[in-house]
Amino acid sequence: MGMYNFRLHCAAALTMAIVMVVPACSVDRSRATTERGQTDSTSHTDAHAPETMHRAETSPSRKSLLVTAFAVASSMPIDPHERDRARAQEAVAQACLDSGLLDQAEECADQMEGWRRGNVIALLGQRYAALGQTEEARECATRALLVDVGDTTWGMDIVVTEVARIYVKLGDEGKAFALVTEGQSAERGRVEAARTAKLSEAQLDVQADMFDKAIATMNFDLVRGGIDGYFAWLERVMDDAPRRERALKALRSAIPGLPFDIQVRSDVQLADALFAHGYKEAAALEVDRVSKLFRATVFLPEDTAPLGVVIAKARFRMGDVNAARAELQRLRLEYEARAETIVNLRRAASLRALAEGYFLIGDSADAVRCYGAALDAGALNPNARPRAEDLSATCVSMAMSEFVPSPELLLRIEHIRAGLADPW
Repeated sequence: MGMYNFRLHCAAALTMAIVMVVPACSVDRSRATTERGQTDSTSHTDAHAPETMHRAETSPSRKSLLVTAFAVASSMPIDPHERDRARAQEAVAQACLDSGLLDQAEECADQMEGWRRGNVIALLGQRYAALGQTEEARECATRALLVDVGDTTWGMDIVVTEVARIYVKLGDEGKAFALVTEGQSAERGRVEAARTAKLSEAQLDVQADMFDKAIATMNFDLVRGGIDGYFAWLERVMDDAPRRERALKALRSAIPGLPFDIQVRSDVQLADALFAHGYKEAAALEVDRVSKLFRATVFLPEDTAPLGVVIAKARFRMGDVNAARAELQRLRLEYEARAETIVNLRRAASLRALAEGYFLIGDSADAVRCYGAALDAGALNPNARPRAEDLSATCVSMAMSEFVPSPELLLRIEHIRAGLADPW
């Protein structure tokens, strides 16, 4: 068988963001390439960008965008949009965590309900544990388990698993495995993957045997746990040739059994791991392979650009800016040719992805145009719920890309936000 979401001071924050933006006619290429660790003699500067923007030097713009994103997500009424609201809120909280904005992530969690609140608190605890802030991590573990998750058993399982991972990071495996028992095989697999980073040298091969058994079950959740485990294992053994080859063989065997979208992301993850450890040729071959898989697979029109941009970004990280740009241009042309076949509440995701890709490689004019088009596309649906979801997601995308919107774009964001009202 086939294997496989702040406080409501948003308006003030938005006004401040408009004031803070420093107009610029182009991206600062010398600083941008330094930040990315890449150089590209053929890259061009967009001196005539239709709107002005620049790469963030400090965090206020990112924070303001995330404040806006969370306020927009929270504007969705719980009844009947509880799940959509929580999912969008969680996405903002995750962006805060990924940005190191732990206090802001906690503010998000304080305003959430249901199991996703518990999940955010547990993920926050993992960040504290990684930073060595043991007391804060343990407090998060306790708080997460006290969240009322309602009658969703699987939601509780997710929260408990993430809490167990806090204890693994703290070195308290007894508490971790008291929460996730042997009978919870999928959940235990995720905990074992987290545990791999702390294993002794003598335990590594036994751990890999466990991952092999999980993959052999062909059960989606167990296979994902085994793959995650092998990625963690690979980080430990990358310079041990026999073990490295064992991990690569296991991953290359298991990943093709996943759905195509997860295959693409997993293959890119593998390429990144290889590249980070100096295996540049192997990493490039991995990206070539996933690119061929992508082009040979028929995806829904709304899924093509978001997945293709994952590969284009990988090309950039491998140092091939021209290939990344060519891929983005191809994806953009394909999107434009098929846009009318995509329902309006699905179009903005493609444009956000393209904007992220263009901004990453320094093509500022294209990034601005795509973000502007994403805002427009996300505002088409007559119902406010999908407009809110898209606006929140676009603000998160801008924040995580370190894209600083121009005053004009910020005003467009505020205009769309002001229009979110019945019917939802």
